[in-house]
Amino acid sequence: MQADLVLKNGLVFTSKGIVEADIAVNEEKVAKIAKGPNIPKGVKTIDCRGKIILPGLIDPHVHFRDPGETEKEDFYTGSCAAAAGGFTLVADMPNNQPPTSTVDAFKSKVKEACSKAVVDFCLYAGCGAENMTEMAYLAGEGAIAFKTWMYLSSPFSNLLAVKDFKEVIQIFTNTSKLGVPIAVHAEDAETIEQATTLLKSSGRKDPAAHSESRPASAEVKAVRVCLDAAKKTGVTLYLLHLTTKGAVEEVKAAKSWGVKVVAETCPHYLFLTEEAILQLGAYAKINPPLRGIEDQKALWGSLVDTVIDCIGSDHAPHRKREKEEGREDIWLAPSGAPNIEVSLPLMLTKVNKGVITLARLVELMSTNAAKLFNLYPARGTIDEGAQGSFTVVDLKSDYKIRADHLYTKAKECMLFDGWMVKGRAIYTIVRGSVVMEEGVVVGSRGFGRFTPRGLTQRRSHSVS
Repeated sequence: MQADLVLKNGLVFTSKGIVEADIAVNEEKVAKIAKGPNIPKGVKTIDCRGKIILPGLIDPHVHFRDPGETEKEDFYTGSCAAAAGGFTLVADMPNNQPPTSTVDAFKSKVKEACSKAVVDFCLYAGCGAENMTEMAYLAGEGAIAFKTWMYLSSPFSNLLAVKDFKEVIQIFTNTSKLGVPIAVHAEDAETIEQATTLLKSSGRKDPAAHSESRPASAEVKAVRVCLDAAKKTGVTLYLLHLTTKGAVEEVKAAKSWGVKVVAETCPHYLFLTEEAILQLGAYAKINPPLRGIEDQKALWGSLVDTVIDCIGSDHAPHRKREKEEGREDIWLAPSGAPNIEVSLPLMLTKVNKGVITLARLVELMSTNAAKLFNLYPARGTIDEGAQGSFTVVDLKSDYKIRADHLYTKAKECMLFDGWMVKGRAIYTIVRGSVVMEEGVVVGSRGFGRFTPRGLTQRRSHSVS
């Protein structure tokens, strides 16, 4: 037998630990993990000597802006950025124009993304008061999770948000019955609106006003509401981009009670504090905002002790001119920053420093997301029969992050330009095909495949 692809001489991260071995991929799946003469020859062979072969990384939280705001990003540039960052699969959020909250909008987005994507992708479906009858059909189309905002006020609020606790319970109940997770942007709108009104009335327009308008109490209050609703309904709750010590403590307690909750944080909260918005202004305006050092320490502690389960980039690109509008008035700038190309090198730097283990990084950036989306063990691990998607990393590579080398359209808004890191993706391999090699994206537009949620009845794996 001749394999489609052979990775030779690598250190392979398997479910049984790191082993020195070769990997043969045939028809998109891992055909054999072995050494030397026990491995078939490959149509294409890559020497991975001195490199570590990880399960293909998964980013569970991106905003590729397609359709609706493709001048900021589209599925081609966004997925090129994903490939450059070592990600083989991304999960895109539903707050597009129009929102991905109807079957027609969902199908249209799948079609558009399939024509552009370089890496594989999943889609969230938005849910709110006006599309509850669509939820079963959206689940049938393969939505990997539903996404809602807490009491959001926007033109699309009825399709993307809940306005009170009664609607929270209704949405959570629906998703629980469908066997699909509910992802929540957990910040209490009433707290934010009161703080914002007070700050604006006092004439505050400085960058710090943004942080003060979204206090830690807003996150903690919303997290409590969500955990209470999850306990009542039995839904799998995915809490997005946690930032505070208080929220981490609430999640830890809820897990001890048996609540099915999966928690996420993001690189910007792990590597930047609220001081960054004073230095970078509107470029560091993010929702929820950057926090203080004690909150950041709590996040790192929760990564180690498994309270936080996933790292999502929350890749949220904007144009430079939009961010510049906040130079004199922070309220005028949009929130969000592009992070998908730097998530892995930042985290590998911490692996090199001994802050977290490589095994924990794999859980946070691959395995746990695969389990959440019911794609494990086809994804999120390297075993015979699993999908042939890998992230090959060089832990010893020291280099400087350079915004002008990025693939995202929002490169001018990069928060980590000039940072020194150690460790990077050398190859990104999707279903046995190389889509990134030595920092250069070589995958074809449209190669990426829509990946629907795995069928619940087939398998169920708890997130560790």
